[in-house]
Amino acid sequence: MPAPWRTPPPPIRLGRRDALLRRLAPSLLRLPALGLRGVGRVNARGDRLDPQVARMLWLEARVGRVMNPEDAALARSSMRRGVALIDGPTLPVDEVDELRVADDLPARRYAMSGGPRPLLMFLHGGGWVAGDLETHDRFCRRVAREAGAVVVSVDYRLAPEHPFPAALDDVERAWADLARRAASLGADPERLAVGGDSAGGNLSAVLCQRLRDGDAAGPAPALQVLIYPATDFRREAASHREFATGLLLSEDSIDKYKAHYAAPDDLDPRVSPLLHPDRSRLPPAVVATAGFDPLRDEGEAYAEALRTAGVPVEHLDERGLVHGYLQLDHAIPAADAAATALLDAIRRGLSSRR
Repeated sequence: MPAPWRTPPPPIRLGRRDALLRRLAPSLLRLPALGLRGVGRVNARGDRLDPQVARMLWLEARVGRVMNPEDAALARSSMRRGVALIDGPTLPVDEVDELRVADDLPARRYAMSGGPRPLLMFLHGGGWVAGDLETHDRFCRRVAREAGAVVVSVDYRLAPEHPFPAALDDVERAWADLARRAASLGADPERLAVGGDSAGGNLSAVLCQRLRDGDAAGPAPALQVLIYPATDFRREAASHREFATGLLLSEDSIDKYKAHYAAPDDLDPRVSPLLHPDRSRLPPAVVATAGFDPLRDEGEAYAEALRTAGVPVEHLDERGLVHGYLQLDHAIPAADAAATALLDAIRRGLSSRR
């Protein structure tokens, strides 16, 4: 059996300064908005940026958080630190197990007692460069608790050490393995879903297309959950220009993530699922987008393309939020409400597949 591509990440720990900042953050986010840059920002559609998100962006620029995807190691540590600064208490889940899937991929299983339950293979975001089992631990716990699914979060290989198509290869292997092992994981083999945020949403969409086309092994998912997904590597949509700077995800960061992932052709459906000529006969989808996200328009375009092709779609349009809002649910009420709506949609989607 091959060794895991990397050991599971240790729990995120903060230094004294960051621990203090974490305790103060809830109070700081409630301060009056007067004079804070970004508060009152309105996008071209007339949507207003949530004022607490604006406060968070203002604070983030002043607490020394560095997010430079040019340095992959720094991008990873910065993402972990950023999540830890705003994360809440660990949510209790009946069963949390470390495991390997497809022999060599670290993974983490979350489940409440009872079953069998639907299974969601979760793929974290981070631009194919950052993110891990820890950065998305809270959301996976919420899916297990609130959507009633067994969740298996997969730590696929990251660029630049493992450029395209390594992550996709890992996701395909993981899906085939989890489909075979579903019953032993406490899951219903007839209700298997895939989902992820950002880069993880991209990989989820591509996996569904490749399973339908016979290019990957395993059953078709009962549901695909695409959370502010990247769907078009050409980046021609207006939202990329409108939100190029000043938010959690910038044009410069996207450029560096793409360079690390090193896909040779932006037109390849394996990186641009929106450009696949056939979007029919794909699994029902939950698609979530954010109103102040560079990826907003391509996520919306993919939801509409699926709907036009006859695929059932539930689109959650979170107009006042930014890319990455899942990690803000403890600190910002609007993000918590959006996460709750998403979990409700996942539960409905999986329940309808009985």
